[in-house]
Amino acid sequence: MSGPAIYQIRVSGRVDPRWIENVCGMQVTHAIRSPGKTESVLVGRLADQGALNGVLSALYEKHLPVISIEYLDGQESE
Repeated sequence: MSGPAIYQIRVSGRVDPRWIENVCGMQVTHAIRSPGKTESVLVGRLADQGALNGVLSALYEKHLPVISIEYLDGQESE
């Protein structure tokens, strides 16, 4: 797990796809889970866990609560 891997990160709130693409190249999709509650799903290959930590720190700075992080290993992102 120290090398490149694909991760899926779910956060509460709306992530601007342009912002995250500039930060780490992850793809973003959005879903409305209940009235007024948007969830964003970020999927992409990160260089290592240091890069994952950088993404999580950036989400924290944007005040976007992380719901889950999933290590997808070598699976292709959708």
